[in-house]
Amino acid sequence: MATTRGRIVQINQVILDQADFFEADGFTRTVALTPGANLTSQLFFKNELQPWPFVDGSAVTDAQVTSGNVYWTEIPGSPGNYNVRFRPNAIGYWRLLVTFVSGEQIAAQDYDVSSQVPLAETGLRASFTRPC
Repeated sequence: MATTRGRIVQINQVILDQADFFEADGFTRTVALTPGANLTSQLFFKNELQPWPFVDGSAVTDAQVTSGNVYWTEIPGSPGNYNVRFRPNAIGYWRLLVTFVSGEQIAAQDYDVSSQVPLAETGLRASFTRPC
């Protein structure tokens, strides 16, 4: 079973997402999945595979997420629900695949990373009121 969808995000924004993997019945969530033991990941930037390691992120806060790693965590208090995070460091098309090998399932997500939106307005502003 493969799941895929797309999102628009900004460069250097921490990507917070979730991945779902199920038992053979297609309903019961699989618990205690860990990078390396049960899962693999592939991260592509502009259709080129990136060498970013897939690591346990349970001790990493969102503020500590750095470019160069993909972080995986089972959500505390919600067995079988998983959080995946990374920080894209370039503008363009990104695609993340997380594979549950023995369960024969893949979660795939596309990200269109754009430049940051300016915080202040720029340019001229027309005014049609006359001062008194």
